[in-house]
Amino acid sequence: MRTLFVTIVLFCCHVSIAKDLSDKAKIENGTKVLVEGLDNWYNAETGQWETTSWWNAANVLTALINYGRHSGDKSIKKIVENTFEKTKEFEVEAQDGKEAWVCKNYINEYYDDEGWWALAWLDAWEFTGDYRYLEMARVIFEDITKAWNEECSGGMYWKKELSYKGTITNNLALTLATRLHLADTGEVNGRTCLQWATAIWQWMIDSGLLNNIGLLQDGIKNKDGNCDAVTAVWTYNQGVALTGLVNLYSITEEMHYLESAYNLANAAIKHMVSEHGILKELNCEPDNCNSDAEQFKGIFMRHLSVLNKYSPKKEYSQFMRKNAISLFNNSMNKGKSLPGVSWSLPSEKTTAATVSSALDAFNAFLSDK
Repeated sequence: MRTLFVTIVLFCCHVSIAKDLSDKAKIENGTKVLVEGLDNWYNAETGQWETTSWWNAANVLTALINYGRHSGDKSIKKIVENTFEKTKEFEVEAQDGKEAWVCKNYINEYYDDEGWWALAWLDAWEFTGDYRYLEMARVIFEDITKAWNEECSGGMYWKKELSYKGTITNNLALTLATRLHLADTGEVNGRTCLQWATAIWQWMIDSGLLNNIGLLQDGIKNKDGNCDAVTAVWTYNQGVALTGLVNLYSITEEMHYLESAYNLANAAIKHMVSEHGILKELNCEPDNCNSDAEQFKGIFMRHLSVLNKYSPKKEYSQFMRKNAISLFNNSMNKGKSLPGVSWSLPSEKTTAATVSSALDAFNAFLSDK
């Protein structure tokens, strides 16, 4: 009986390992399909990806950098270099009644656009060791801090017309500030990076951005002197904060930051999923997501992966695996096609945003140890 028991245990272990290897092989093959798709859309002359827009391009680059980290694909560094050279300064054509202008150092009218590029260049610095990318992130962050004022007791504006304090801008600034602190950045516009990070998160808590089920809402709007939350919830807002909160805990050892990260991740996994437990953009899937929302879910998975690396939890690993496999089997038809916005269904519409979002999900799964 003992020999039979050992044999059964060994057989079960073998089956489990084989299943893990099979899942990993599927996702590795799927990743190659996604990277090839992005390569076909890459315009070397502009340093951007056709079928998607300016801020999305920063996220495409980030997804490719993270792919390069775990795959060892050296060609990614060439894309990073070319994108930097082509996008750090370029002329924007006149449109919608606006005169032509020169976009330099990723500074434009949207603070959140700037934040995505700053994060991409921080990733590029860590990936390549090239300090030009770190310095660019610092230049961008200095401009972003100008978005803060005391209207609605603090917080950062989404746009330079100063009309709305978007959660995403504050999330990005939070995460940027912690990462720049860890990169030994000094004082920026009167505060240290750590002071910026703690002030931003405290404002987000005090302003009522968290709803009654623990999800971050879209932002704060001042209407006739009343500062109220705009109630829409999006997956990327739950995600970007995770890295900032993990870093705040790492820096300060104050447990409430890590607990806040757990609470956000858990709320998203519980409330922002399909009936089968697959991450879903509830406001628009499957057919009504615009070019912005196509990017959001991958961003959540990217930052969930950061939390799980720092503080591993079985439920996070299982969630990343489940989503990656659903993406491969359903949205990609087992690797035969590129994915759309839904990770549970095939789609006729695929863009660099939907593909790089899927790549974020695959990166998260493949980097889980």
